Order: sequence, then C-alpha cells, then structure tokens
Amino acid sequence: MSGVPRDVARLTEAREGAALSLVRSRWAPLVLAVFRASFSQETKQVKAERLHVQVDTYLAELREHGHDVPAQEEGRALCLSWMRSQWLRRVPLDDGGEAYELTSHALAAMQMHDGLSRERALLSESRLTTILDAVHRWAVEADPDETTRVAALDAEIARLTAERDRLAGGGEVEVADDERMRGGYADLIDLLDQLPGDFRRVEEALDAIHDQMVRDFRADDRPKGEVLGEYLAASTHLASQTREGRAFQGALTVLGDEELLAAFRDDLRAIMTHPFARDLTQDERYGFVNADAVLRRGLRDVQLRQHRASQSLAEYLSGYNSLQERELTRTLRSLEQELAVWMETARARDTVPIPGMPARLDIDHVRTRFHDPEAHRPAPPLEDVSDQAPDAPTLDDVRRQGGPLLEEVRRGLDRAVADGAEGLAEAFNALPADLRRPVELYGLAYLASRGELDLDGGGGMVETIRADGSRRSFALPRIHPPAHHTGDGDDDA
Repeated sequence: MSGVPRDVARLTEAREGAALSLVRSRWAPLVLAVFRASFSQETKQVKAERLHVQVDTYLAELREHGHDVPAQEEGRALCLSWMRSQWLRRVPLDDGGEAYELTSHALAAMQMHDGLSRERALLSESRLTTILDAVHRWAVEADPDETTRVAALDAEIARLTAERDRLAGGGEVEVADDERMRGGYADLIDLLDQLPGDFRRVEEALDAIHDQMVRDFRADDRPKGEVLGEYLAASTHLASQTREGRAFQGALTVLGDEELLAAFRDDLRAIMTHPFARDLTQDERYGFVNADAVLRRGLRDVQLRQHRASQSLAEYLSGYNSLQERELTRTLRSLEQELAVWMETARARDTVPIPGMPARLDIDHVRTRFHDPEAHRPAPPLEDVSDQAPDAPTLDDVRRQGGPLLEEVRRGLDRAVADGAEGLAEAFNALPADLRRPVELYGLAYLASRGELDLDGGGGMVETIRADGSRRSFALPRIHPPAHHTGDGDDDA
C-alpha cells in the first residue's frame, strides 16, 4: 500500500492550519503589514488598547491611499477576529492588563512571505556546503565505531594542519568574493528568521501542557491530597514533555555558553566587514550584527514562560476545590446536553425566556442567620482622656492669629508719638511686640490710605515680630494721605 493516503491527510491538516490560512487569506498583505509595523524583535507584546488604536490608524491611512480594507471593521473587532484565527493571542500582564503577541502561525506566515519576496538563488554553493558539512558532522557522531571516529578526526586535523602550514609559509589568503558572501548571508538570514518562530512554538507548547494538566487535574476523581504532589512535581518539568521542549532543553547547552555566544557575535561583526555589506541597508546590518540578541531574548522569554506556567499551576492546584469544580462541570454539561436537544427543533430566532429573578416561594420566612451573642455585645466604653486635653485658646489668642488689630495699633502709635517718636517707622518700632506682627503693616497701609494717621508717612525700616518670636525687617514705603479727608475716616462724596 502506498503512502499517498497518509500524505494527503498530513498535507490537508497542514493546509487547514492557521499559518497557511493566513497566507491564503484575502487580507494577508494587510494583516502581515500591520503585524510587521506593530511587532518587532524588541516589541514582542503590545498592550491591547494600544494595538486597537494602531490598527484603526493603519486602516485610515490605507483608505487614504486607495487600498481595500475590511468594510465596517474597527481595530478591536479585527484583533478579536485575528485571535479566533490563531494569529494573535492575548496574555495577562503583571499590572492586571492584557497584551497581544504574535503566535507561531503568524510568524511562520511572515517568514513564508519574506522568503517569497526576497530575491535570492534557491541553490548556491553556501547552501550546499552547509548541508554537506552538517551531514558529515552528524554522520560522524552517529557512527559508534571508534576507528571511524578517530579516522575522521585525523582527516580533519590533517586538513587544518595543511592549511595552517600553507598560510604560515606565505600562501595567499583566499577571501570570498561578493557574490559568494551574498549567498552565505542569504542562507544565514533564512536560518536566523526561523528562530523567533521556533522560540514561540516552545512557549505555546508550554502553555498547552499547562492547560492540559489543569484539565486532567479537574477530571481526576482521586482525592486532592493524593494527586497534588504528583501534579506539582510534573509542573516543574513542563519543558521536557513535548518535542519542542526537549529540543529547547538540548539547545540550552549552546545558549548557556557565554564564550560561544561571544564568539558568535564577533563572527557576525566580521562578516559585516566584508565589502559586500556596503550594499545592505543600515537596518539589515544592524539586525544581522545583533542576531545574538534574538537568541538571548528567546531564551529569556521561554524560561520566563516556563517559570510562570509552573508557578500558576502550583497556585491553582494548591487552591483548587475539586468537589465544587466537578459539581459546576456536571451542571454545565447537563445544560449543554439540554441545549443540544432544544436546538434540534428550535428555529433561527427562537429564544428561551429566563426570568431575571427566581419565582417567589410559598414560605413565610426563611432564616438566613442565627443569633450570635458576640454580634450583640456592646462596644467597650471609650477611655476618658479629658485630662490630657490642651488648654483652650482665649479670644485674645485667636484674635492675634488673625488680621491686623487696627484700634490697638492706632492707639499704640499715638502713645509712641506722645513719647517723642518721629515718623511712622520709628513709632511702629516703639510698639509692644504683640502689635508688631507682619500683618499689622497691612493695617498701617489701610489707616494711612484713609488719612487716620497723624504721622509723617516717610519711608523707613521697621522690624516685625511674629507670634513665634522670630523677627523680620521690612522697608516701609512712603505713604501719602488722601487730599480730601473727613474726620470719621470716610472719603468725601
């Protein structure tokens, strides 16, 4: 029997996958362009509200340039539809909000479009050399024969020794030409572009295992104490339960080698020193030289996702009430079964009336709580602390915290003049300390403006005294009384 039926089933499943559905979508250019503008290697997540606004802005811009856009759709509705198509996913944030991030399907579709739009030769010396070198290395590691392994190492040592001796003897250093370097650069870009999708698949595999473990735990009929330890132990080994996770665990040996990553970064910079790099854009050179950041960021994201999945699973299992959950599950399942029966005869616009409140029961009174003596115990009496209360302020103290004391100041100035004070400043400095507050200067200005001071209004320095005893000097301006003045202080009509 041929393998055609099996291949047809496998290819049909791939064709119906989310990645190819995005590639085949009518709006694929629009969706991929929005994803490329909103997400990047540095911006892995975008807050939900922000992405909704960005999509609205991109749609308006496309309409202005005459491009077709989904009719009567707004950013939020499009993002939700992309979530249902498995191109976006919403993840919780530490601050309580939510953010969008691309799925591995969306990254795979973007890589397909990039590969189709990138101009390069499908077959090159660089690609063949990479394949041949990889096949030879894995063939050597797959052979358990010690003699074969030693012979391969000796051949490699001899080749490298001969090349070293040739260069040490003055041989010419063969530098790859521009065309060969472009081919090698294109192959490296193809491999590097696959890394974000690979890391994202590992994260999604961890989330899928987390959800499956929660579902399995809910369906487990054993006592909670019996299965809790088993599930908590399994939560610490999430990454080893999938093919993607096991592959990532193997890659940790490379990603965790700082010397190897440093050499990788130096090699990337060395490639960009070749003359062919002059034809690359600044963004292409920057992205290539910083490719090691993709590895570090992917490693960090996967480890963070693994830690959060294990932590949330442990918290869920510790606080899970299996009895209540099973009762709720049985209730929902029975409702679902009844709904399926009703749908067999229901029409498109049929509804099921559900009262907002349950029907009244024929019961006079239902006791909701019982008498609790503690609830009716009176509060303890307040402690008498009246002996600690400060002395109440007198009316005179309150007045001295307020505005100017016009009558007292005027009488004090009259006494100072009678004692021989010359000028307003000298008379004010002769007043008692309680009448030399800074606010009394406003009173002087008011009295002088009404012509109620029989003193020379010439300027001078006055020293004021605040209620707390601190002093401050002010320069008293020259005050001119009004030209017309009546004895009672009111202006002439």
